[in-house]
Amino acid sequence: MSSAYDRVVTKNELVCGIYAWAPYKELDPNTGEWKGFAVDIYRKAFATLDIKVIFKEVVLGNQVQDLNSGRIDAMCDDGPWILSAGKFVEYSNPAYIAITFPYVRIDEKRFKKRSDFNSPDVSFTGIDGDLSSDLAHRLFPAAKLLSAPSTTDISQLYLNVQTGKADIMIGDPASFSIYNKNNPGKLKALFTDRPIAMYKNVVSVKKGDAKMLGLVNQAIDNALALGIVDTILDDFDPQHKLLMRVRLPYGF
Repeated sequence: MSSAYDRVVTKNELVCGIYAWAPYKELDPNTGEWKGFAVDIYRKAFATLDIKVIFKEVVLGNQVQDLNSGRIDAMCDDGPWILSAGKFVEYSNPAYIAITFPYVRIDEKRFKKRSDFNSPDVSFTGIDGDLSSDLAHRLFPAAKLLSAPSTTDISQLYLNVQTGKADIMIGDPASFSIYNKNNPGKLKALFTDRPIAMYKNVVSVKKGDAKMLGLVNQAIDNALALGIVDTILDDFDPQHKLLMRVRLPYGF
């Protein structure tokens, strides 16, 4: 079987895995096309190498299997959502950084500090294969965890907290902004002075595939150096409140 790198440079096409996570990436039911600011970033990043991206939907948590089988050449907008996954894939340089906070009901008053979460009387809701479950399990092992299948929409986690099925979910302000627009005044973020975690949004490739990793790093570096990423992120997040930017290590 030919390598992912050989397939990509021969065809000038990259089959990149992706899964729905609004507003980062969404499948338009009318056109069948993927849209969202993250989709725009990777399309334009690989275009700097004259490579067309073909997005293929994957199930969250199946990235490793899909890369190893050759079903996809790379995984776009991946990250260490399950920290242990880093043993099985190579992560590129980050295009941007996602931040996470704990979200609770608007009238919640029990939690004065983060250590208050780590109690058998507290319940988290999360998605299998996602940081919402991984972080809850790692940081607050004494708490209960209501885990949902990897195909669950992120909005369901916010709804689980709103309706009292769980006390807390760990989520990102970008996805919360969508939920809050449709359900204003139901939930709030706690301890917003410091994110509970920061995650690099990257492209992942098969473990040990140095040539493919070099290719995707070059595409992302080009998109950062040419201001492509900043332009897209500033259009989506003009106040710089929902996402963190990557700053290049040089300047005047």
